[in-house]
Amino acid sequence: MLQYLEPRTDVPAINDWSTGLILQELGLVRRTLSIVALAALAGLVGCLFLPMEIGNIAAIVVLSLFLLVGAIGPVMHRIQTLPVRRGLLDEPWRRCPVTVVDHPDDKYPTYVRMLDSVVLESFPSSELRDVLRHRGEVFVCGPDEKGKAVIRIAGLAEMENVTVARPAEFVDREPEEPHEIGRPLDDPAVRKAFSGLVAGTRATLGTTIPAGIGAVIVLMSLWPIAPAGLVVGGVVVVLSLLMLPSLIELSRWYRDAVKAMHAARRWIPVPITLFPWQPGALVAGLATMEGGRLALVQFVDPNLHVIANIADTGTMWIAGVHEDVIAVGVPRLPVLTIAAIQPDSDTPREAPVPWIQRLRQPDFSRLPR
Repeated sequence: MLQYLEPRTDVPAINDWSTGLILQELGLVRRTLSIVALAALAGLVGCLFLPMEIGNIAAIVVLSLFLLVGAIGPVMHRIQTLPVRRGLLDEPWRRCPVTVVDHPDDKYPTYVRMLDSVVLESFPSSELRDVLRHRGEVFVCGPDEKGKAVIRIAGLAEMENVTVARPAEFVDREPEEPHEIGRPLDDPAVRKAFSGLVAGTRATLGTTIPAGIGAVIVLMSLWPIAPAGLVVGGVVVVLSLLMLPSLIELSRWYRDAVKAMHAARRWIPVPITLFPWQPGALVAGLATMEGGRLALVQFVDPNLHVIANIADTGTMWIAGVHEDVIAVGVPRLPVLTIAAIQPDSDTPREAPVPWIQRLRQPDFSRLPR
């Protein structure tokens, strides 16, 4: 039977482990981007005391982009954690059957009608909207006296802020035809997530392009000498080169995962027990593969949704196998990740990716043990 990650409904939402995992991840992203923003701001202040040579101007442009990207983190964190400040998560999650409905005028928001005829309005991603229409239920906290609420959908480790919609004549949408669990790439939701695996095969562009830009800035700063350009360009080049070995290896894993999914004809559910996670360590577990053989599974680039589903259900859904690489997801959900397998092993012989790759890993300390 297909099971999904579900928040607990017998404790306040703030005490639910998967909700805590979501909030923890939001905080980690905010701290990381805040550090980037502060470092870029400090660099910009220093550039103001330097002559406006072409190399220094280029450094100012790059630092401004870093500042802009870094500033997005605290802003988004404040929006996404509104339910905490409003006290909505002090109550337990409630499982509510819902119907997706259409507004006669608005085409972009998504509206759902609960059993008590309350209609909630949200702006979820297209993937989340499709899952919502398919499942026909949500987990809700609220609404409060201001008409604000927050929802979660089974299987996804994310929350969505919603509000009670204004009065309108809503029209029920036609129900979707149920999709059978067959070939992974025949699933519309999985195909959307598959594009992320394809993008991962070009992971090295994430270092080669910045390295090229950094090298250009350094060359522009040689004459006339522009200290800011030399420093900023040099730092970008060095950081890019440090990441290059990791991303070369990661792109290989993604290429194998893409091949695995193209060749897969069905989902393979296997029981798995995750090892206790430690900071700086890979997410790993021991799975019982088909035929009863044990295999060590190490998640090379762990996805929060996939890992949370595995931790909650004890089942790993394999969407394809190619040599020592597997693509892992959840049927009917737009989530995928990759993992390395070592058959008949309960301890890792070697780390599948360089240490610097682990800096991108979410904090999984809230996973149930």
